[in-house]
Amino acid sequence: MTTTAWLVPVRHLSPASLERYLERQAARGRHVEHVSALSPLRMRFTESAPAQVRYVLDHRAQPAPSDYYTFREDRGWEHAGAVGDLHVWRMEYTGERPVGFIGDDVYRRANSWTLRLGLVAAITLIGAVVLGVLAAIDPVAGAGPRDFWAPAIALAVVGVISAVVAAQLGVTRRPAPVERFPELAGR
Repeated sequence: MTTTAWLVPVRHLSPASLERYLERQAARGRHVEHVSALSPLRMRFTESAPAQVRYVLDHRAQPAPSDYYTFREDRGWEHAGAVGDLHVWRMEYTGERPVGFIGDDVYRRANSWTLRLGLVAAITLIGAVVLGVLAAIDPVAGAGPRDFWAPAIALAVVGVISAVVAAQLGVTRRPAPVERFPELAGR
């Protein structure tokens, strides 16, 4: 049986959040069929036995080197598909959760978007307040308070949406190097 989940990457914007979501679905017996260009809109799951599955998102510039796939597949990872240059890998396991191999660039991009969206949120919310004050004091001849309220509300909506998305991206937990590369633990 196949099920569909809509807008999953929109609801789980950070790499860590999306990985955890996919792992929870696998534990419930819902396994991603294949990640493709349509996956940001519609993600398809196949119903089967629940399993512990580790998912990893990896940013890889296109075209990927020839050994990119074999290197991970030789270590037990299965390529679940890609959306652009973002690849999704999975590994079924028992016992301890496998260490991922995600690059710092995915987290750097998430942090960069967090800062940008936070700045957009701050600017638009300040703009909304300024327009609200202008509407209250009505300093412009020929313009009524209603002329300021519509743009103030529009700016406030953009600001709130930007703030919510920035907050969701901001909760990305960046793994320590030892979590990603256990061979560094002894150093």
